[in-house]
Amino acid sequence: MSVELRRAELLRERGRHEEAIAVLMSHLALEPEDPRAFIELTLNRLEVPEQLREALSNARTAVGLMPEDAYPRSLEARVLYYLDRNKEALVAAEAAIALEPEFGHAWVSKSLALLGMSRWKEAEASAREALGIDPEDVSASNLLSHALLKQNRLDESDAEVKRRLARDPEDAFSFANGGWAALQRGEVAVAEGYFREALRLEPGMEHAREGLKSAYRARSWFYRVFLKWAFFMQRLSGGNQLAITIGVLVGFKVLRAVAASIHPLLVIPIALAYYVFLFGSWLAVGLANFILLKDPVARLSLDRMEKVEAGVIGGLFFGGLVAVAAGLAMGSAVVAVVGAVMVLAALPATMVLTNPSKVGRVVFGGIFVAVLVLGVVLAVDLGRHAGRGIFEGTAGSCAVLILLLVAGSSWLGMIDALRKGKPGEG
Repeated sequence: MSVELRRAELLRERGRHEEAIAVLMSHLALEPEDPRAFIELTLNRLEVPEQLREALSNARTAVGLMPEDAYPRSLEARVLYYLDRNKEALVAAEAAIALEPEFGHAWVSKSLALLGMSRWKEAEASAREALGIDPEDVSASNLLSHALLKQNRLDESDAEVKRRLARDPEDAFSFANGGWAALQRGEVAVAEGYFREALRLEPGMEHAREGLKSAYRARSWFYRVFLKWAFFMQRLSGGNQLAITIGVLVGFKVLRAVAASIHPLLVIPIALAYYVFLFGSWLAVGLANFILLKDPVARLSLDRMEKVEAGVIGGLFFGGLVAVAAGLAMGSAVVAVVGAVMVLAALPATMVLTNPSKVGRVVFGGIFVAVLVLGVVLAVDLGRHAGRGIFEGTAGSCAVLILLLVAGSSWLGMIDALRKGKPGEG
């Protein structure tokens, strides 16, 4: 190994990635076809989020220079995983395994790709393959624990975490996995302890930071209910999830018909209950953060924009519920409808302030403003035409547009380009 390559390796081990990259570029100017330099460049650029695309290019160059070596292909799979291109990552990992079936690194890469595709059982099997090759493989052990956790096999996941920690009590990722397992069991205080320890060992670990925030949020009953529902749905197949959603939709239509026959305004709380069920996963984080604002310790885990978002979403949602209740109590359709519009506007608001996608912030911000403007027009029209139904005349047109915009925002929210920033985008 050349002096420059060794120096770059030492810089990487010390976390000085930018310096290592500069050394490697200098080395490649003299030896432009050195595959080891491209591999080292990939490893460094994996640690620099805005350079992930360059890391992929470097990994693929190494593959071209070492076509019969499994390591560059496995490394390519890792980069693709971090770029959220999991199907391509799986192909690259399987190509590495085909070249060298006993290469644990490739099995770990395959497990990562499968986890990214929510194929939990297959991810578990790949992690076990890696551990069969090397029982001390830290990454494989943590991925196995994570895959078991996703399948709600909490005791097995916890046993793997304890096995890992018995060998390495300073492994931050194992503490983070233990925290998620505790959170899934409903042991909020235990989860907080695990996450704090993970962050003490590795302060920048996002897996643990998000876990600690979830543990803080779980202090509120609303978020605990959401977590239980999310963990339950996570274990079901896509077909079963669809069956439950259809069943709730049918039940909602029956309840709406019954409520309408008793009093027209009773349709509003039924519709809002269905809205919370259908879109609760979008709202839960913002609402839980709103509750955290009252906690002097837990609120420190939120950044500035999360606090602003919490205030906006919490104000719209809970303020809207109060207005709906007041409108029903007074028999005022205008007040009740204003409250309903506020609650509905909370959904697109969840995808504006903390959305990493610049395009997404513009799109959902526009939807949010449109819902509020249409809500004002709707309320004014109802006020001018006492006795007119909510879905009649100008008010009716506005109501339909509001519902379409809110439902549409949830569909658009499933588009990665509108919800995830490009590497390095802020």
